[in-house]
Order: sequence, then C-alpha cells, then structure tokens
Amino acid sequence: MKKIVFVGAGMATLVAAEKLARSGRFETLVLEKNARENISYDWHDDINRAAFEDNLLPMPQEGTYFTKRNWTFIPPSENAEVTLDIPEDQLDLSIERRLLAEQYIRRAEDVVTFRFSTQADALIIEGGRVVGVRAGDEKIYADLVVDNSGALSKLRESLPEDSGVLRRPKEDEIFVAYRAFHKKQEGSSDPESTNRAYLKHLGEVGISWSILDPSGSVNVLIGRVGGLPKETFINAFRALKASNPNISDEIVRGGIICKIPIRHPLERMVWDGYVAIGDSAFMTIPMIGSGVENSMRAACILADVILSADSLDKQTLWQYQVRYYLDRGATHMGVDVMKRWLLGCAPKSLDWLLQKGIVGKKEMAAAATGKMVKLGLGEMIGKLFKGISKLGLLVSLSNVLTKSNRAARLGRAIPKTYDEKAIAKWQAKITKLYR
Repeated sequence: MKKIVFVGAGMATLVAAEKLARSGRFETLVLEKNARENISYDWHDDINRAAFEDNLLPMPQEGTYFTKRNWTFIPPSENAEVTLDIPEDQLDLSIERRLLAEQYIRRAEDVVTFRFSTQADALIIEGGRVVGVRAGDEKIYADLVVDNSGALSKLRESLPEDSGVLRRPKEDEIFVAYRAFHKKQEGSSDPESTNRAYLKHLGEVGISWSILDPSGSVNVLIGRVGGLPKETFINAFRALKASNPNISDEIVRGGIICKIPIRHPLERMVWDGYVAIGDSAFMTIPMIGSGVENSMRAACILADVILSADSLDKQTLWQYQVRYYLDRGATHMGVDVMKRWLLGCAPKSLDWLLQKGIVGKKEMAAAATGKMVKLGLGEMIGKLFKGISKLGLLVSLSNVLTKSNRAARLGRAIPKTYDEKAIAKWQAKITKLYR
C-alpha cells in the first residue's frame, strides 16, 4: 500500500486524505503543526454552498454557519458606496473554520492518521525526487508529499530550482492582515450596511473592513499588501473606528496577523513525489484572498486523478493541475491582472470610477467572487459617455480588461499532457505577461 503524507490540516487536506484513505489503496498521514484544539482559524470564512453540494461533501453542522450579507464597497475618499445585491440563494455561507475542520477530522479519523503538534520542516529529496519530509530529527518517508502548509511554505522553498516550482512569492503577492472580533461599543447604533469594505483604505495598498457579526461583535480586518507595520495598523484602526463607532477596543477573539496569497495559482503545482494544494499552490481568489472553496474543489480533483490512474508519477499528477486550471486557475489569472491594476490605481482615480458608476455593482460582484469582469460593446459605450472627462483612465481600464482576458486564455492553454518543453514554454509566457 502506497503512503501519502499531507502537511497542514487545512480543508484541502481533510477532504483529499479521507477520499484516498477510504479507497483502501492508500495509507494517509496528516502532519499538523498546531495542537488539535488550535487548528485552522478561530473565525468564520465564506464558502459557497456549491463547494459542498457539487462534490457530495457533508454540509457544515447546523449552528456553525450563517448566510453571508451583501458587501458594501467604499473608495478611499469614502464619498461613495457600492452595495451589491446578490440574491440570497447565491450568497456564500459564513462558516466557523475551526468547527468545520474539527467536523471533518472526526469524520476521517477512523481511516486517516493525524499527528498534531508536529512541524514538518523540509522535504527529503533523494535521487531527484521527493521521498518524504523532515519533522525535527525525524524522517518520515512517503510515496507522495502533499503540501498544504501555507503561502510561505518551507517545503516548497526546499525544492530545487530546476523543479520549476516557484519557491517563494514576491512581496506584493502576499497580503498581511490583522483579523479580530471586537466587542460592540456600548450605546452605538447598528450601521445601515453591515458588511463594509474600504478599498485602498487611507489611500494605502490594501483594504480594511468592518462587519457587524450576528453574534453582536464587530468583525475587523486591516490588511496591506507586502506588510503591515505597527504605525500603519494603528492609523488604520483609528480611522476605521472613526467611520464605524460600533467598534470598541476590546477583542472578543482572534487578534492575530495572518499572511494570505493574492496571486494567480502556481504555474507548476507538481514535481516528482510532490504536490502543492491550497495556499501552498496560491489557490485564493487574487482580489480578496478567499480560497477555502477552491481548495476543497482542488482536493476532490486531486483524489479523483490519483484514484483513476492508481499512479503517483508527475505525468499523472499533472492532470490534477490541468483540471484545476480549467476549472478555476485560468480565470484567476485574469482576476490577478485586474487586481494588480487596481492596486496601482491612484486613490483619486478609484474614487472617480466608483462615484461615476463606471465600476459598479456588476463589476464589483464579479471581482469579489473570483469571476472575470466582462463588458459588452453597449456597456463600454455607456461608460465612455460617463467618463469622457477622463478618457485616459478609461483607455487604461479597457486595456487591462483586454489583458485580463488574454491572461485567462493563456491559463486555459495549459499543456494537456506532461511535456517538459511545452510546460516551460507556457510558464515563460505567463512570467512575461505579469512582468
């Protein structure tokens, strides 16, 4: 029986490890650096109901989730607001991450071996392939290592350069965020819009949000691309409180700094004996950094590919990447182009685009859910009339939409079989596009 080691007990791991173990053909071991009671994040994140229904996965238990409310997006000047009106049956579920992970662990622990409080430090590479992981002084050998250890994975970083796998992302491809639930300020009134996201908050490269939680606390996020210096955080928190008087200084839970990838998926997710998934493969939506749903879908793809071929060679594993790119990855290449343009957009330009309705509900809804922003000829003409005073900015927006579509097409052009030269050529085109 072949052995597969999963590093990191994220949702991708919990889904794939159980599927493979229940086949009776694989021994699956999960290594998690945290104690069982501290796995995952102590907050809720958004996951679309389809992630469970489409893949025949168990829904979260009653009482551990609620239906997400519509976002209100606010530009740097705070002089305009765009509130989405996504129908309730299409809204994501806000699910308690830690409780969902525990539910899936309990479901799998009769067939999957879990080792908590075990930090995997590096890959073991012998004969030009990954053959296991090191955990302190211990060597754990396996036929395949599945890396779900995060955006700044030490495992991925220990791969050789000639693997072609990106070992470390650029600074501007990581979102550093403070996340906490604060006690609601006594005597404060509830805001008209409950989920308020501030784009390029204070004119800086990042976002902040204030969400009135059903529990009565206020869900606060302050994040910046590349880093979150103490002074930046203090100024942003002070400004967020001024705009949202219901936020108090008292933290109910959370209050940690996390690092989230905001870039398109890895151009190479597989090597001999190695697979990246989840944040290790940059499977978040580049615009907002949400990736649980994508990770769960990727886990089902990975398990199906392995079970269908009964093989763990890189030629087989490449089909996992192909299927993921055709399902989500190619689209997120296009979203990444839009994200990079918006991050570089001057605050005044972003204000103007939202105030004039040139970037409106339709465009913001697409970006927030990881879909491509598409405009027909009539829509473009209408926006041209609205924005004739800033024709240069509209031309820039039109050009970035064209480039975004080109990026998505390039993603869908992924070589369908493992061919080293074809993959290297495809990868070079992607590098050139984002340069």
